[in-house]
Amino acid sequence: MGGVAGGVGFVNAPLTASEVRNFKKELGNLVEDPVGVSDQIDQFLGPNTYTWEELNSILKILFSPEEVRMIRTAGMRIWERENRMGPPGDYKLPIVDPRWNPNREEDRRGMEDYRSLMVRGIKESVPRSSNKRLAFDNMQGKDETPAAWLNRLKRNFQLYLSIDPDSPEGQVLLKTQFVTKSWPDIRRKLEKMEDWQEKGINELLREALRVYLRREEEKAKTKAKIMVAVA
Repeated sequence: MGGVAGGVGFVNAPLTASEVRNFKKELGNLVEDPVGVSDQIDQFLGPNTYTWEELNSILKILFSPEEVRMIRTAGMRIWERENRMGPPGDYKLPIVDPRWNPNREEDRRGMEDYRSLMVRGIKESVPRSSNKRLAFDNMQGKDETPAAWLNRLKRNFQLYLSIDPDSPEGQVLLKTQFVTKSWPDIRRKLEKMEDWQEKGINELLREALRVYLRREEEKAKTKAKIMVAVA
């Protein structure tokens, strides 16, 4: 992926296209987990310094053109936010090969900044409000208490939706997710409640807890019977 840089003092061992394509099979989804994807790519690139051509070839294999634009825009935003008195973001993340010479200190720093800003741009490329799937594609674990499940939902709302779970909008979404994504026996009980959508979240939590505790009691009784039988 790109030739070996000339000159003394810089050894370049570029990744091959096949290596990048194989890595893509393991890569997470950018929209669902931009932070995780950024970390994966950072580790994949390792400590090496890449030419503009090499890094762009890698990005084009891993992401769609729209995603690459999102990443570049986010990278420019990061640079301009942190370097208000410095050159503009499109200078640090050029769309045309700047022909950086890796054996020239200033150019080498440009290559290193380009890599860093692209990796960081991946993390911030997806608006938090676009991470709805991470907030909504969750299910209560069988052994997860209703309180723990509710708290997990609240954290996901704040983290991925930037929604206050205690706001009117947040309460509607929270109750819907809490009921419809609960473990099946709890979900069935909650959905049988008359006008459950109008109930407060604490009332729904209490009912869910009753089902959970009853299940735990039955589990304990069954375990006790087994222990007696094998004694």
